[in-house]
Amino acid sequence: MDQGLVDERQERDGAGEAPGSRGLEGRTALRCADGPAVVSFLAGEWRGHPRATSVRVEAGTPGEAAALLLRELPDWLVVTDDSLAAELAAAGATVQRRAHRYGWDLSLNPPDPAWLHPPLALRPAAETPVDSLRELWLAAYAHGHPDRARYERAEDGLAVLASLWQGELLGPVLPFSAVVVDDQGPAAALAVHALESPWITQIFRDPAPRGRGLGSALIRYALAAAATNGLHRLGASVTTDNVRSGRMFTRVGFRRLGDSVDLRLPAAPEHPAYPT
Repeated sequence: MDQGLVDERQERDGAGEAPGSRGLEGRTALRCADGPAVVSFLAGEWRGHPRATSVRVEAGTPGEAAALLLRELPDWLVVTDDSLAAELAAAGATVQRRAHRYGWDLSLNPPDPAWLHPPLALRPAAETPVDSLRELWLAAYAHGHPDRARYERAEDGLAVLASLWQGELLGPVLPFSAVVVDDQGPAAALAVHALESPWITQIFRDPAPRGRGLGSALIRYALAAAATNGLHRLGASVTTDNVRSGRMFTRVGFRRLGDSVDLRLPAAPEHPAYPT
């Protein structure tokens, strides 16, 4: 799993607010003239680029919503579901990632309190220098890993890790983000951020035998810690091709909620103009 959770980010202080009108519980809405909202989203940014996440159709068809997005948000990054993504891709948007979304309702299914105390040496993520995770990340995302393919260079992935870890992209990690350490150093890492709901944005481990089982243990720890802190749910997303991580979340007990697609809209889209 990568910082997938890129695809469920909430807006950050109104950064990158798009043309449209506020409403729909804090979402940005795009409308046709004075009519009802056609499509809505959470406006934000990703590495300095405007981004619309949790994009959903409010009225009309996915085709109409896609046309409006293409007209009003040229060159934006967009995260949405399969039906709207298909319309956007057909009109020239570039698909960057497909992911499965997972969730755990802590109110309906309280985790085992014993998970809060795994037989591991845990260090708070906020007290762990991101530079100390470099070799662990490189081992976890070696060539051939489905998430490594998202980066032209390993340094690009490490830069994203640093930005997330240091709170530059999504704000500070939640207190129960943690790193497993042993006599060789960091062996596994977990970061959770406060997005639309608390979301696992990073989880990776040493693929060598020393890291076996640590991913599941960290997820269980995060579930128990989230419940102890009064949170009601915990979510995550996994790149579609990352079958092993998807099985891990299912095995722990997460429920698959659906799929999401990351796209980049064309800067000069060619599509029928949406009526104004």
